[in-house]
Amino acid sequence: MRQKTNGIILQNTKYQDKSNILKVYTLQHGIQSYMVNIGQSSKSKIKPAHVLGLNQIEFIEQTKQGRSIQRINDIHVSYIYQHLFSNPVKSTIAIFLNEVLLKALKEQHENKELYQFILESLMVFDSQDYEATNFHLHFMIELSKHLGFYPNNNYSKQNCLFDLQDGIFTPDVPIHLYYTDSELSFHLSELLSHKSDFNCNSKTRAELLNLLIMFYRLHLPNFGEIKSIQILKEILA
Repeated sequence: MRQKTNGIILQNTKYQDKSNILKVYTLQHGIQSYMVNIGQSSKSKIKPAHVLGLNQIEFIEQTKQGRSIQRINDIHVSYIYQHLFSNPVKSTIAIFLNEVLLKALKEQHENKELYQFILESLMVFDSQDYEATNFHLHFMIELSKHLGFYPNNNYSKQNCLFDLQDGIFTPDVPIHLYYTDSELSFHLSELLSHKSDFNCNSKTRAELLNLLIMFYRLHLPNFGEIKSIQILKEILA
């Protein structure tokens, strides 16, 4: 069966000389894997530029029941990024976000709200005329809401420690090791409270990033390591 599908490319893996396996987060049915034939000639329907990570695409999929990897016959890039791949800071943040999405998105069913959040966030990030060095922090916070473990911003002078396991601020040191000190907890509360005008120095930014990655690891099974984090920290230092 042939049908038109919308998706965001998360991974492109070489399979054979002219074939690749794409992992795509689709609007219609969540995470899916597809085999594609990629060529360089003018007659090729699918070229390397079509299958870059985070590309927003419309494509024709050829599905067959019982097959784990479906086929794609044609791809159209539905939104062409203006700055995401050319700006060094934005492209590094994009690589990091791509890796987070690849590890966080597992469901194979439709979730229109989550799909639209990712789609629109990438378009806003691309179109901003500044580098938005805290965008990845805001993105991870908002993504956690769609994934079901958004932090409760109940911070106060008394609730001054953030418990990563329970996702709340607490007055007492938890019996486990997954909590933050009062200073970092304050900065997390500020990040949660200020969607667009949050500011911090590079040290705090790196600490918040470590906190959010640990938060994801605790709430998403098999989230694992993020390989691009060190390059991201270096370029944002």
